[in-house]
Amino acid sequence: MRRGTLTTRRSRRSGAAIEITPLIDMVFILLIFYIVSTSFVQDAGVRIDRPTSAAARQVTARYLPVAITKRGTVHVAGRTVRPDDSDAIRAALRDTDTRTVVLQADRDVPTGLLLRVHETCFAGGAETVNVAALPR
Repeated sequence: MRRGTLTTRRSRRSGAAIEITPLIDMVFILLIFYIVSTSFVQDAGVRIDRPTSAAARQVTARYLPVAITKRGTVHVAGRTVRPDDSDAIRAALRDTDTRTVVLQADRDVPTGLLLRVHETCFAGGAETVNVAALPR
């Protein structure tokens, strides 16, 4: 035996190794693709059966969604408010830092109620009030 050398037995198994770096890279690429391709839709949080319109177009600017259900309840920023509560509209517009409101009214909402909420939005400080509709 030689001096200074250490003899050890190494196993001659050749196992499959999984390289994790490309896998992590692919997960991040898919995550970035998902974030970029996702459209961020603002919704009022209640179920609305919107009417259809041939003139409907998508609003791309930031807006405050105000929902009116067929039962006549008005929802602003996740809270149920009175149809003439301009203070709730004003506070929600201040919180979202916008002056645009999109009314998401159910197709069975009476026109009088829709117009009342429309006027309340202007009284609350909105500069633009749109009515949401699905394209035909």
